[in-house]
Amino acid sequence: MVNKNELLTIGEMAKLTGVGIRALHYYERKNILRPAYIDPDTGYRYYSFNQSTLVVLIKNCVELDIPLKEFAVVAETDDITAFESFVEQSMETMERKSELLLTAVKAFEKILQKMELRGQYDVGQIYSRKIEDKSYYTKLYGQTITERHESVILEMSHELFGKYIKNVADIDKFDDLIPLPDVGYMCQHSHGEVNYYGFCEIAKHFTHRNAITIPAGTYFFRQDECSQIENANEIFKKQVDGRDSFIIVETEELFLGKTKVSQLMYELRLII
Repeated sequence: MVNKNELLTIGEMAKLTGVGIRALHYYERKNILRPAYIDPDTGYRYYSFNQSTLVVLIKNCVELDIPLKEFAVVAETDDITAFESFVEQSMETMERKSELLLTAVKAFEKILQKMELRGQYDVGQIYSRKIEDKSYYTKLYGQTITERHESVILEMSHELFGKYIKNVADIDKFDDLIPLPDVGYMCQHSHGEVNYYGFCEIAKHFTHRNAITIPAGTYFFRQDECSQIENANEIFKKQVDGRDSFIIVETEELFLGKTKVSQLMYELRLII
């Protein structure tokens, strides 16, 4: 005979686990977790204390988008080996989501760093500041800029990660990701020859014949409300005087506008 005093009511289970009564009823209807005992006279549901572990596990599955159908199948078999396999697979899913979350946190941190710079510099004026080393994946476009920015970045994304990547979560290695990477155009001057490139920032460990590294240093830069890369020689005329080789990098920047997020800013950087 069942001793209800040794069991938890559905309300007590809800309080113990933080899972709502409605959710517990739903788990029962879907054969995900049945109560240990249902009073035939009152219909009240009762659970064993040990079932609280399963309830928390189900809650974690819901929060981490692990299909409850998979849990229900395993629970129905009551097979310890099948359950072990389910837990191992779920851990792999959680670890991947954890890596994705960390990437998102880094992106938010980078946004805040950019916002700290807004308003510090007047548009159209040349300044200097320390910039960390950067690795860029580049695509040559000749001696003029003839491609739309979006097509350049799309082509490079396909080359880096494959044409069938639909979103960040599909990428195999999160170490290859850069939160909010620099994107834009680059103008390389070398002994009278000029070439323009599209570029996208990549992880420093990434190696490719089209990848270049810009060393950390104190560089001249200027922010503008429209692209100025084709006027960069004149803008930095004083700084490049007498130099045969130098690189101009122009990034497209959100979050640098003084009042509007939608205000796109362009930052020219002189690499000498």
